[in-house]
Amino acid sequence: MITAAFALLLAMQQPASSVVWETPAPEPTVQIAAPAPQHSVPAWGVADPFGYERARCSPLVRGDKPMATCQAEVRGQLALALGDRLPEALRPAGMADDCEMTQAQSNGSAYALQCGPRSRSTAASSLPQEMDCRSRPEGGGFNSECRPVNAPASKGLLIKLWGDDD
Repeated sequence: MITAAFALLLAMQQPASSVVWETPAPEPTVQIAAPAPQHSVPAWGVADPFGYERARCSPLVRGDKPMATCQAEVRGQLALALGDRLPEALRPAGMADDCEMTQAQSNGSAYALQCGPRSRSTAASSLPQEMDCRSRPEGGGFNSECRPVNAPASKGLLIKLWGDDD
């Protein structure tokens, strides 16, 4: 019985008469990504881009450099650091998002683009306006007249001499 087991072991170690070729698995391709552009914005600047711009463009830090030049440099660094997360107000001029469709100025063309700083319209504020209210005696009682603090007077100085001047 030992001899039979030993013979079986030898038979297993003999090479087989048929050879089966296996195709090797393709080597995994490793794509090396282009190195990300380096920026010099610290972590706190990425967390607070407006504060970073104020800090870097302070007159004490920027020296004799003009404010517009300093802001352009800092906003460029922030654009590299933040990418798509850059707030709209900090986008440097000339970025791809600074173009908008303008059909009215393009002589009817549906595909005309106008690039440059976007027009900013003042939106009506939902905050209550500060009012200036003054009480004046009128006909034995008081009349209260209110107007917004920042609004110009519509009539200017009004002096009643004789009767109604309206």
